[in-house]
Amino acid sequence: MKLNELTERAHSGQLDEIVIESMEGDIFTLRITTQGEIDTLLNEDGTILTPQSLNAAKTLLRDIGGMDNVPIYFRHSVAHDEMMGSEAETADDRMSITLEGQAR
Repeated sequence: MKLNELTERAHSGQLDEIVIESMEGDIFTLRITTQGEIDTLLNEDGTILTPQSLNAAKTLLRDIGGMDNVPIYFRHSVAHDEMMGSEAETADDRMSITLEGQAR
């Protein structure tokens, strides 16, 4: 999903949830769920949009607007356990956040 589509869906109340995911250090992605379908937020050229911080991702969403009733979560993925041969965690490791930076 591209930024303009996210903006349209946010303002028309079509978003189920957003997950800001920390991939590695300063690489973040946004996963948008609409009607049960999960999309990754993309730049206009079709590449994955990667804000450089959690704050940058939250600022982007604040600037779009229309997020008042959208659940927003932060997920920090850690590949260490899988790299060591352990099973991947299947528990919901998301933390509910607000765009103001305080946990809900």
